[in-house]
Amino acid sequence: MKIIDLTLELYDGLVTNNDLPAIGIKDEPLEHKGKHDSLPKGFRTKLISFSDHSGTHVDVPSHFSVNEESFENIKLKKMFGDALILDVSMLKATDEPVTKDLLEEAERRQGVYVEKDDIVLIRIWGQEWGKEGFFEAQALDDSVAEWFIEKQVHIVGLDLPNADSNQDSESGIHQKLLNNDIYIVENLVNLEKLPKHSRFLFFGIPLKLKNATASPIRALSILDSQLI
Repeated sequence: MKIIDLTLELYDGLVTNNDLPAIGIKDEPLEHKGKHDSLPKGFRTKLISFSDHSGTHVDVPSHFSVNEESFENIKLKKMFGDALILDVSMLKATDEPVTKDLLEEAERRQGVYVEKDDIVLIRIWGQEWGKEGFFEAQALDDSVAEWFIEKQVHIVGLDLPNADSNQDSESGIHQKLLNNDIYIVENLVNLEKLPKHSRFLFFGIPLKLKNATASPIRALSILDSQLI
């Protein structure tokens, strides 16, 4: 068995979405707080601040509707299970969106096919996370959303910060997928290490954040020893 970490490392000052604040991870000053006088010598702690959409994270329906599912009642069974990767990074330019036709071409080339309840990871960027042009790269178009809804998958994950194409101010992909109970995972890394021609297990357990619209996750893939 081999575990591949698909999670972006978080650090102080990291920006994972240009529309959201940077992550803050700072030493918490304790010496001036009387209530901490009894702490043992050498005790250290960090003050962490971030948007719920920071880093490698999962979006749920409450992202666009206040009356929909939030993280205190997320369907955890959706967050782990059978997965496959579809690599379209060599089939398109970065300024072109991913289409249904591209995903079906990736299926044919790789010999793996999307099935009901799958977790589908899409390699779109194909370069180092955050490299020049990363935040401008185009993601998914409407045909992809309809395709995944028809397939009844559990999760759509990708190596970009936004599943929607950048020109889509209506966030149509998010709304279509989330309204059909399909979770979205963004900012995945190390997708090039996954097997293209076979399936694997995916785990991405979120924090239990009440009333949150998303949560950072530790995304992992587990490969069978025969695939290593």
